[in-house]
Formats: sequence, C-alpha cells, structure tokens
Amino acid sequence: MRILFFFANSADAYMDIEREHRTLQQLADAAGHTLRVLPAAEINDLCEVLQSADPDEHYDVLHFSGHVSEDQGLELRGNGRTRDVLDGDALQALLSGTGVKLVVLNACHSESLATLLSEVVPAAIGTTRKVRDVAARQFTREFYAALMHDVDAEQAFDRALQRQKQSATPAYVVKGNLAHAFLPPTRIIGDARRKRSRGRKADVLN
Repeated sequence: MRILFFFANSADAYMDIEREHRTLQQLADAAGHTLRVLPAAEINDLCEVLQSADPDEHYDVLHFSGHVSEDQGLELRGNGRTRDVLDGDALQALLSGTGVKLVVLNACHSESLATLLSEVVPAAIGTTRKVRDVAARQFTREFYAALMHDVDAEQAFDRALQRQKQSATPAYVVKGNLAHAFLPPTRIIGDARRKRSRGRKADVLN
C-alpha cells in the first residue's frame, strides 16, 4: 500500500499533526508499506505529486490532516503566514484518473467534501463535526493499524469507530463504497454481476 500524507497547520487553529505523522510513519514502517509525507503542503506540492507520470508517485490512499474551509476546500500553506484554499471542484479534477482508491479527510466538518470526492474515487472518509486532536490521532492509529495488516477497509473503519465509541460519539463517515476501494476491477465487476443475478432471481420468484 502506498499512502500520501499531506498536512498544513495554522497558527490561529493549531493542530498537533506531528504526533499523527509519527504514528502513521511507525505503522507504515512496521508493516512494510510506503508513506510519502508532504509537510506544510502548498497547492503546487500536491499538484506536482498527483500529476506526476513517475510510477513511484502513484498512491492508493490520500490522507489529509488540517482544516477544511467553510466552502469545503482544503486550507493549505500559502506565502508567508497566509493560507491558500484548494476548492473541492479543483481537488476533484486533480484526483480524477490518478488511481487513488481512498481519500481520508482527517479534518473537522469534511463530510460534504468527502461526498464530492467520492464521485471520482471509490471511497472517501470525512467527518460530520469538529474533531479533537486526540480523536483524530486515535482514528488514524486504529484505522491504519488494521488496514495495513490485511484487514479489509470496511472492517478497519468499523474497528476504528468501535474504539471511538468508548469515549465519544464517532464523527467519521464513509462516502462511496469502501468495500470496493481495494478490490481489483475484475472482482468489482464480478460482485456487480452477482448482485444483478440475485435481483433477477428475486424478480422471477415474485
């Protein structure tokens, strides 16, 4: 599995993202997966990586930690202390055709953006409300600890939610089809055919 982890912090709404980075790096190293990190990410940084023709720059998972703007764009680093916003439509266009299977938006109130991105990637994870740093790190740790050890994506997500339910109501939601995110295309086609076949049988019985 290849993961692109990018983040941008804010002086007026600081998040302890470095601890999340260390957690994710330790998990990836232990399980033998590839983690590419773009700290203090700018829009051009992300565009350069996602548009690269180099196969070593192709990723299965795009994981963002930071802030989502009120109009559902990613707040990335600008010049000096300013922030630039990569709006949802631009991010959707950027992701189209990249082969990214899953987008994780570990940011407050990112559900609407996850819904938009699920139109061009198999699945996206967002949040329904504000998420504290501790809860964000816990989700990252539990989700990837399972996913990186061959637990399917749906079960990995459920495990992460179960751990969060011990302390609070989970804020994370899935948009798209997480079950299909890491399946090869032939498997997805086969699953769809079986569903259609079951539907035809039900129609005959009725």
